[in-house]
Amino acid sequence: MNREVKRKVFPQCSPVWFLVSLLWTGCAARSYPGPVHGLVFDGTVQSIELQNHRLILAPLKPSQPIVFAYENTTKFWKNGIPIHADEVEPGVPVRVHYHTVAGQPVAHHIYVQAPYAPQH
Repeated sequence: MNREVKRKVFPQCSPVWFLVSLLWTGCAARSYPGPVHGLVFDGTVQSIELQNHRLILAPLKPSQPIVFAYENTTKFWKNGIPIHADEVEPGVPVRVHYHTVAGQPVAHHIYVQAPYAPQH
């Protein structure tokens, strides 16, 4: 390939490679496996065991409760604001982004679903 052709091809490719490398770097930096947010589960908090790092959820459809482990790195959110695990109360709806380790679901993000404000 002569220099004239290289100048025309590579300047157009460099922005694409830059964006691809940013995407790959962002995905590789995740501390959990799988897609961007992994698996998702919606349910209602039955209880939270702060000392054992366990969150017990009732599924939306009648079924057995699901027990999620959570770690010190697990992020808890309410209305887009970070909260602590001890602020999660029984009876509130949550969405859990998780992955499995040795068959056990482990939460990495827990979003408390705030009810919508009534419209007047």
